[in-house]
Amino acid sequence: MMKMRRFLSLLSVMMLMLLVCMTAVSCSNNFKKVPQTGFVTHHVKNGDSHIPFDAYWNAPDEKAWNERVKGEHGKENLLAVASVDTGHMDVRPDTPEGQEALRDLAEYFRKSVNSQLEKTAEKTPHFRMVPLGTRGAYTLELAITSITPTNAKAGIFVTALSGIKGGGLAKRFIKKGHIAMAGRVRDDRGRVVSEFADYEEDHSSLLGVDTKDFRKYAHHHHTIDEWAREIADVYSTAYGHRTNKHMMTLNPF
Repeated sequence: MMKMRRFLSLLSVMMLMLLVCMTAVSCSNNFKKVPQTGFVTHHVKNGDSHIPFDAYWNAPDEKAWNERVKGEHGKENLLAVASVDTGHMDVRPDTPEGQEALRDLAEYFRKSVNSQLEKTAEKTPHFRMVPLGTRGAYTLELAITSITPTNAKAGIFVTALSGIKGGGLAKRFIKKGHIAMAGRVRDDRGRVVSEFADYEEDHSSLLGVDTKDFRKYAHHHHTIDEWAREIADVYSTAYGHRTNKHMMTLNPF
């Protein structure tokens, strides 16, 4: 009985530590790592833990926005999505392979955001997706501003060393891939009313290597899908736009 109590006490402590670590991950802000490439002009650190982006700014348009969201006076919150910009990057891929992979990722980003917004529109009153140029609609403009892939060979090397004494130290010297994005929302007069930006490292497997390592930038699909969910949450709701960032994933696929 005593051994069982000790085991349960140890298990409780371990679970508490894990929750603390996960909370720290979920609340971390990478504002200092967000590149300033000119796509957004209000580079403001987000201090609200309920907003999922590292940088976040709103124009004082609370009344106009909320009237649309709530359907007041017969209004609707109409939103169109532009193609994802790749011209505002700190460093662009310098090989044909990298440039093609970036174009593919930008299209994946656009489709992921569109998909999440369409799902949101199906269950959200007064919110509707519309084509670009629709009269009275807001326009969402997105950009990939920085990107690096994960080193697949390094991941394999770390995995091979994991069973060797001291081999785990190699993980500290392996730089994970990252991706940064920025976004802005324009009203029907072309005026920017909201801007945001975020920086994330990839979501590679905790085992050191996974199937995404062998497709350039594929690790970033998870981050993009999470951004798409957050963007849909933020810009289909009342002013203040609160949502929650998912803490972490263990799925290597």
